[in-house]
Amino acid sequence: MNGKGPVYLLFSVNGSGHFCGVAEMKSAVDYNTCAGVWSQDKWKGRFDVRWIFVKDVPNSQLRHIRLENNENKPVTNSRDTQEVPLEKAKQVLKIIASYKHTTSIFDDFSHYEKRQEEEESVKKERQGRGK
Repeated sequence: MNGKGPVYLLFSVNGSGHFCGVAEMKSAVDYNTCAGVWSQDKWKGRFDVRWIFVKDVPNSQLRHIRLENNENKPVTNSRDTQEVPLEKAKQVLKIIASYKHTTSIFDDFSHYEKRQEEEESVKKERQGRGK
């Protein structure tokens, strides 16, 4: 997108104790489009991704990788938008690629779909009161 090579995104669910996927960013961010998938409205825009891995990898497999650009904290302590230096990212990807998983976020979809329905219902209720 900017001529510097691909951008890979590492995904984890806060408090889950594992990373749950890796995707490649395939388009620039379109700030004029709302994805509508976030429970909080602080994230704007959307972009395309290509999923590479969707599997649960325990933090214990990655905790030894420390990020010099984040106070030498483990990669497992990263937060949204944390950049991972190239060599550390290669280590993370190698571990995720080779990890033999037994679970994935797909196992939890019914929970997340129910939660999304509840959140949408609350939003509609609030909008109805505002009229």
